[in-house]
Amino acid sequence: MGDRRFYASFSTLLVSLAALSLVGAGASAAKPASARYIPTDPSEAGQTWRDGGEGGYGFVPVLPDGVSPEEGETTTEPIEDDSDLYDTLQNGDASGGAVPARGQDGDVDSAERAAPVDGIDTPVLDMPGTGAVSNFDNRPAAPDPLLYQIENLDPIYDNRSVRRLFRQEPYDPVGIKVGSFVLFPELELGTSYYSNVFHTTPARSDMALDVNPSARLVSNWSRHALEFNGRGTLSFYDTYVSEDDRDYALEARGRLDITRRANIQALIARQQSFEDRSALDASTVGSRAKILVDRAEASYNQRFNRLSLQIRGSVTDNSYGDTDIANTEFNNRDRDFTQFEEAGRATWELKPSLSPFIEVANNHRDYAEVAQTDFINRTSNGQRYRVGISFGDTGEIIRGEISLGYGVQRPVDNRLHAVDGLIIDANATWRVTPLTSLLFTANSDVSETITSGVGGAFYRSAGIELRHQLRSYLVASAGFRYSNQDSQDGVINDNEFRETIGLEYFADRNTVLFGRYSHVNFDGIGIPSDYTGDEIHVGIRLRR
Repeated sequence: MGDRRFYASFSTLLVSLAALSLVGAGASAAKPASARYIPTDPSEAGQTWRDGGEGGYGFVPVLPDGVSPEEGETTTEPIEDDSDLYDTLQNGDASGGAVPARGQDGDVDSAERAAPVDGIDTPVLDMPGTGAVSNFDNRPAAPDPLLYQIENLDPIYDNRSVRRLFRQEPYDPVGIKVGSFVLFPELELGTSYYSNVFHTTPARSDMALDVNPSARLVSNWSRHALEFNGRGTLSFYDTYVSEDDRDYALEARGRLDITRRANIQALIARQQSFEDRSALDASTVGSRAKILVDRAEASYNQRFNRLSLQIRGSVTDNSYGDTDIANTEFNNRDRDFTQFEEAGRATWELKPSLSPFIEVANNHRDYAEVAQTDFINRTSNGQRYRVGISFGDTGEIIRGEISLGYGVQRPVDNRLHAVDGLIIDANATWRVTPLTSLLFTANSDVSETITSGVGGAFYRSAGIELRHQLRSYLVASAGFRYSNQDSQDGVINDNEFRETIGLEYFADRNTVLFGRYSHVNFDGIGIPSDYTGDEIHVGIRLRR
C-alpha cells in the first residue's frame, strides 16, 4: 500500500525527469561542453574545456574579451564590486563580457596535475599568498573535477562539496569520458573486526570481509545537468551470518536551468539497508529488519540580486521487512510510514562567502497501521523553524552552513505526547591551514518508535573531525561524535560516544590504502542496555 501511494504521488515527477534527460541530452549535442572559472592567479587570463585525447580532457588557457595576447593585460575597466559578478553567475549561467566566469559545481577537469611535494597539499598551488587569505576573503576554489552540479536540494543535509573540501586529497581521480558524461568508478576492498557484533553485554566478536563498489556518472554540459549515483555495501561475516550486509543506494538527479537566475532541481532515490542493532526498535537477537527507503524531492530556486528563495517538497516512503526470532516470524508493517514535507528558505547574500538565511518546514508522517505494542497509530504532524549562516559551497577556505531553531512533532492521537525542543544543524568545514582541515556536523530530528506509550524520541548528534597531511601522500584523521535520543518521558534516553582515528596512504592517483579504528560507548536507561565496542577496518580503495 505504501508503494502505491509513493509511486502515485511521483508519476508526474518521474515524467519530468525523463523530459529533463531528453532536454539535457539535446543541449549537450547541440553545443560543445564548456567550463569556465575565475583564475586565482592574476597572470591567468582564463581557461576553458577541451578534449585531451585518449579518453582524457582538461582545461587550456584562453583569453577573454579585452585581454592583449602580447601584454597579457586587460583593457577593460576594473570591477569595483565583485558582488555583481557573482550575481550574474548563479544557477549554471555563463558569464558575460570580459569577466571570467566563476567555477561551477560539476565543471570537470581531469588533466593530470603535477606530482605533489611532500608536506604540501596540492590545493596550495591554487591558493593566493598567505597574507591575502582570510576567512572573510573566501574566494572560489580552483576547478575541481569532483564538485557537484546538483546539490542543496535540501541544504541542511545535502551539501556534499563540504566534505570534498574537508578531505583535501593529494590526487583527484581522472574519470572516464563517456560521451558528454564523465564516469567516476570506485571499489573498496577490506576486512573488519568487531569486538561487539550485537551491541550487547556480554560482547561477542567477529570478523568480516568488506566489498564496497560505487560509481558516479555526471554530465559535462554548458546548461542543465544530470547525475547518477550508485553504491553498494557488502559484508561477509565469518561466524554470525545474520550480520551480513547487502546494502545499496541508487540515485538520479537533474537540474533544469530556466533562466540565469532560476532553476528546478529534482531527485529520485532508492536505498536498502539492514537495521542497526542499536536502533530504537531493533532486536539484539534473531535476524535484522530489511529497510527500503524510496525518496523523491524537487526544489525551485530563484535569485533576485542578493536575495535567493527556495521552495522544495519531498515524499519519502519507509518500509520494514519481516524479522525471524527463535524460528518465529514477526512482521513490521506497523512501522511502515510515508513522510510528506514542504519547506521554504530565504537567503540574503552579504558577500559570496557569507549569507544569513531563515527556513520554515512542515511535515506529515502517515502510518497505515496501528502499532502492535499499544494499538495506537503513530501518524503525526511536525514543524521545523531555523535561522542560520551559509558560507557557500565553492569557497577554498570555508564551506557549509550552521543553523539554530525549534522543532516539534505532534502525534494525531492525543494519547501520545508531542516531542519538541531546540534543533542545531550544521555541515561546515574550515581549511585551518593548507595542511589541516576541520569538519563540524550536527543534526537534530524526531525519531520514530513503536515503543509502548511513546510518540517519538528527540534525536541530536554533533561531531567534529580533523584531517592533517603528514606528507603529501599520507593523511591522518581523528574524530569524535556524540548522539542522544530522548523520548522526554523517562522511557528512552540513549547516549552514544564514538571516537575514531584513521590513516590514508595515497600510493598513486588510483590507489589508496587505509586503516580506521573506532571505539563506541553506549549508555542507555538501565544497565542491561549499556555496551562498549571496538571496530578496526583496513583495506584498499581503487578508483579511476
